[in-house]
Amino acid sequence: MDLIALTTRAHQATKDTIAGIGADDWDRSTPCAEWTVRDIVKHLIEGHDSRTAEATGHPMKARPSADEDLAKSYEESSAEFLAAFDTEALEKTFDFGNFGPLPGKNAMAVLFVDTLTHDWDLNTALGREHRWDDELAMAALKVASRYPDVSPVRGPGGAFDHAVEAPPDAGPGARLIALLGRSAQPTPRR
Repeated sequence: MDLIALTTRAHQATKDTIAGIGADDWDRSTPCAEWTVRDIVKHLIEGHDSRTAEATGHPMKARPSADEDLAKSYEESSAEFLAAFDTEALEKTFDFGNFGPLPGKNAMAVLFVDTLTHDWDLNTALGREHRWDDELAMAALKVASRYPDVSPVRGPGGAFDHAVEAPPDAGPGARLIALLGRSAQPTPRR
């Protein structure tokens, strides 16, 4: 599995989604409990910046956080993250909160799943049809299937909720979001 190539594709898809967020969309609720569209985009930017700082040894960047700046901040943080995660960074150890210390390869795999899943969250919140890239979804499903079903990884206060049942005919994307505790039901628009 070429994590750098897969993550690059997931970042591009999410960048395209974020670029299409309108001024009235930032406060929309999302399938990610208690988070708005704005919260998810900020979470992704902060994730990029903190991992980039760990990979490079440079301090974490301060970025503009006004709604009109978030798409540009996402694009910049994504590019810097992808540039920082070369083969040397994949060999480093990263402090990964609820997941504990992780080798760079594992940290990138978790961030890949996070990016791909949050792209679905954003599209769902915006009332858009999310078109899964089956290759990306299958790779993310493979990674996420290794996440333990224990606190603090899953459940209240965890990074993910407990898995829910996917429809019997679900494709890899729908199976991924079900595994991460999300329902494929549309999120009401606010």
